Amino acid sequence: MTLHDIAASPAPPPAPPATGPTGPRWRRAARALRRWYGWLLIATAALWLVYNVVRRATTGRWHWSILLDAVPPVLLVAVPLLLLGLGAAACGRRRRWAVALALAGLLPGIDQTGVNLHALRPGDRPVPADAIHVVSWNTNYWGMSNEDPQAQIRFLRRQDADVYLLQEHVIWVPGTGEVGYFPIPDDARLRAEFPGYHIVRRSELVTISRFPVVATPMFGPAAHLPPDAPFNEVFSRDKVLRTDLRVGDTVVSVYNVHVTVPTAIDLSVLRPQVDPDSYFRRKFDWRQAEVRGLVEDLKTNPHPSIISGDFNATSSMGTLDPLREVAEDATAASRQPLPMSWRFDAPMTFRWDSPLAGLPLPFWRIDWTFTRGPVTAHRYELASAEHLSDHRPQHLWFSIA
Repeated sequence: MTLHDIAASPAPPPAPPATGPTGPRWRRAARALRRWYGWLLIATAALWLVYNVVRRATTGRWHWSILLDAVPPVLLVAVPLLLLGLGAAACGRRRRWAVALALAGLLPGIDQTGVNLHALRPGDRPVPADAIHVVSWNTNYWGMSNEDPQAQIRFLRRQDADVYLLQEHVIWVPGTGEVGYFPIPDDARLRAEFPGYHIVRRSELVTISRFPVVATPMFGPAAHLPPDAPFNEVFSRDKVLRTDLRVGDTVVSVYNVHVTVPTAIDLSVLRPQVDPDSYFRRKFDWRQAEVRGLVEDLKTNPHPSIISGDFNATSSMGTLDPLREVAEDATAASRQPLPMSWRFDAPMTFRWDSPLAGLPLPFWRIDWTFTRGPVTAHRYELASAEHLSDHRPQHLWFSIA
């Protein structure tokens, strides 16, 4: 071979990229990443399914279920839908498993999300001129941190309601847990601010009505309190105030409700002196007894009834199931697709406990209104509290059919 032949010969082909047994390294790394992503997604969807099944099976039946019920109900639909979307990035059988588990995790809570499908109905919902207007509001310990003590009175008077149902009309000393409650002796002031109204007060509950009050029956745990019970005991066990109102020729029963809170926000159940199991069991038993007493009274009450207040229960909790069996949820008369009522910005905060405790986190609804008997709910809405309480006031316009 001559030098000319060597120069004319073609150059050798370039060396192939480094490969492993199944292809380029980056492709193998990508496949491994997708594989582990798929397994992680399957594990997450499986854990959510187990959580949702256990939560659904235990809510309203087991005192520790309150920890499972603390999740905002809207997540019962949001999390499975997110997992479904993420499943598109998985591959092969892992994708199918992830999608199947995400769909299964949606089913246990699909009817408990708090989404109001009635809001999608077209057409106007007129309110008759003679409809009765009820405002029900947890006043957040009567705005004890408000710089302007008259602010809540002015707010209520602007609503121009026929009936006001107030909860937490009480003084509370922060950091004292269940023992630091004191009554507010302001009946004379309320009568001056609401001339012509009839005022009934018991425990922390105040009902202010334009209509005459013909009876105030007691029932449930409150009926078993001794006459000389201290106020803290009354506050703890007297959680439903029924007033029978004379509306024209009809008697209407109005129930002002504040079901016991599942856990005190300023009480750490991890303290050595607190037995968490006994604490949650006691709270659970109290809540069950209050709702049971309310339902039993409704079953024997021949009058049309309005039941409204702070139930300390979300749409995903079993607490309200007995009530839903005997009464109609007024949410059907609302145009709000996702009504929320609690943890809005307010003067009363709990920042001594932790920085997060005082943040406005309006992801829950715990305030509800129900009707029973020949009652037509024309409109129902949760309105702004104008930063006077962490609860939104409930407005109901109704007529007796």
